[in-house]
Amino acid sequence: MKYKFVGFLIAISMTILSVYANPAVGDRVPLKTGDLTTKQKVILVPPSTTMTVLTTYELNSNALLPGQTVTVALPDNFFYNDVLVAPKGSIITGKVIEVEQAKQNGLNGKLYLRFSLITTPYGLQMPIVGVIKTDDLSGVLTAKEDQIKNEKVVKKASTKKTTKTQSTTKYKTILNFGENVVIPINTKFDIVLTQPITISP
Repeated sequence: MKYKFVGFLIAISMTILSVYANPAVGDRVPLKTGDLTTKQKVILVPPSTTMTVLTTYELNSNALLPGQTVTVALPDNFFYNDVLVAPKGSIITGKVIEVEQAKQNGLNGKLYLRFSLITTPYGLQMPIVGVIKTDDLSGVLTAKEDQIKNEKVVKKASTKKTTKTQSTTKYKTILNFGENVVIPINTKFDIVLTQPITISP
């Protein structure tokens, strides 16, 4: 009797193990987090990558203030190595880091913006670090050094046969105020990344 009871317990145990090892389709035991490792592809967009953006309002060094938030838009899809980073219509948000108005004595205005966030039309947000692309790679825009100069030359010559006397006097007038940095509405310019972007397409 004792052996029959032990045999019965073993049979029950084997049945239970069989059920858990091969559950029916509708009775699958859910996997716990960490049971499977999903390898997700990651794309690195390196520094020095540029994206073309479009102003939706005028940016003027005469009106902007330090710390003020500014926004521009992506007029086209932004791709890197044929991978879509941000779609057309995304908004790039930045901040005024440094701004100087035009001053007397021909001193021109300056403007330095730093961009920190891309927001797609679907609400996805992507942190970035970028500045306006400039020739010197500083990101600082300076108004053109256009000065109005008026020169008046007065010449006097003697009528003597043996000698000629000529005197020249130049007078220069410089415009009192320099030029402000102005980026008109609907103007395209490039933002260059100074830090990499990591995306998972």
